[in-house]
Amino acid sequence: MRVSIGIDLGSSRIKLLALDEAGESLGVTMASYATESRQAGYAEQNPDRWWDALRLAMSELLARPALRGADVASVGMTGQMHGAVFLDADGSALRPALIWSDGRAEAETAEIEERIPRDELVACTGNRSNVSFTAPKIMWVARHEPEVMARTRWIVQPKDALRARLTGEVAGDVSDASATLLFDLRARNWSDDICRRLEIDRERLAPLFESEVSAGGLREEAARALGLPAGIAVAVGGADAPAAALGLGLAREADAPGIVLISLGTGGQVLAPLAGPKVDPAGRLHGLCHVVPGQWCIMAAILSAAASLDWVVRLLRPDDPNGARELLAAAARVPAGSDGLTFLPYLRGERTPHFDPAARGALVGLQIGHGPAEVTRAVLEGVAFALAEGLDLMRDLGLEPRAGVVAGGGVNRLWQQIIADVLNMPVTLGATEHASARGAALLGTVAAGIAPSAALSMSPLPVDTRVMEPNPDHARLYAEQSAAYRELYGRLPHG
Repeated sequence: MRVSIGIDLGSSRIKLLALDEAGESLGVTMASYATESRQAGYAEQNPDRWWDALRLAMSELLARPALRGADVASVGMTGQMHGAVFLDADGSALRPALIWSDGRAEAETAEIEERIPRDELVACTGNRSNVSFTAPKIMWVARHEPEVMARTRWIVQPKDALRARLTGEVAGDVSDASATLLFDLRARNWSDDICRRLEIDRERLAPLFESEVSAGGLREEAARALGLPAGIAVAVGGADAPAAALGLGLAREADAPGIVLISLGTGGQVLAPLAGPKVDPAGRLHGLCHVVPGQWCIMAAILSAAASLDWVVRLLRPDDPNGARELLAAAARVPAGSDGLTFLPYLRGERTPHFDPAARGALVGLQIGHGPAEVTRAVLEGVAFALAEGLDLMRDLGLEPRAGVVAGGGVNRLWQQIIADVLNMPVTLGATEHASARGAALLGTVAAGIAPSAALSMSPLPVDTRVMEPNPDHARLYAEQSAAYRELYGRLPHG
């Protein structure tokens, strides 16, 4: 039995999933690491802690009975997007990694659109300038830490820094690169013109490959540390959202027409696979490469999905291990609409559709009779309204989404139903909540020659009875409330 292990380097923890040749999961393990904030707006992680977490999670995974005696044939990679890791010529990190939620480069974000008009930037890269992206982070380090930049040989994404430690080779993939602002979406390669205009040295950017390509074999030192066979294939891997789409069977638009991924992680995404590149001229949606060769994606992203639920649990049930379960049970008894209470989930600012780091969250319509149950339901509904804004933008571009597959650590049955009602379409619970890690493992099977391609590495999603159909009465109510929700952003003060 040949096994592929998917490594998902997330925002707060690493997740490993072992997959056999039939596509069955043999086990999942996780290990956490800290995000450090030296001052307001900063969000950094130590790459050495990623390695420590990988070793811990791998030792636990390989100890599982299902893995004893297994022939581990490959490793696949995925991870958080929009980061910046600065490596020296030996592959060592020169400073903590700036992760996607780091917001220090506001001046550089504005400068990018001064140098390159937004319409030109979006036409080339598929994206508008945003403080979360990699390019402004690079410009900030060049301006404020020139001694680091002088010693930098490679600037890579988080998963690529970890993979370099596995193989000794530096590489990047097209899906992660397409979320940096330095990439030509149609050419599926770095844009020499954008790099030149932003004064970013193209030679410091990693050579790019498709996600299913082997980035080399696992080197001896890493193999000993992880308890894996030396020389096994390590796939280049891809960005977490497209990898999740692959993991749930959304490999090609032709295989699942009209089906979108709805991801409820720390942030939230609505992602549609496409057979060709498509961009929103206003840059409110992200144009990306898929982890499947010859395929693209378009994605709406919000910054606080499960993070919003975590926030309300911390607020209302601090230090209560059963707090989330109790609040969700209470919220399920509240009628749709939360008795007129509306939540804006802009706890970290917002991306789609506003691209406003100064946007702030709000609870609007509070009354004396409102309690934890109403507040919790309003939070779930507010996130669903935010996701619906992105879906409507996709419709404006000519897409015809007709159903969704929901996955991620924030998924629960109540939220799934609310999303189905707000989006007014059937929503299936994904066959696995570990979709990104599964997608990474599937990429590993291709790198090892077990499967011929990522698009053919698994059968379509199994029939799943856990489908939530929209409640027509709720859908009508939410359609009426949606207009009021969308007006609130312009009416409330920003930070």
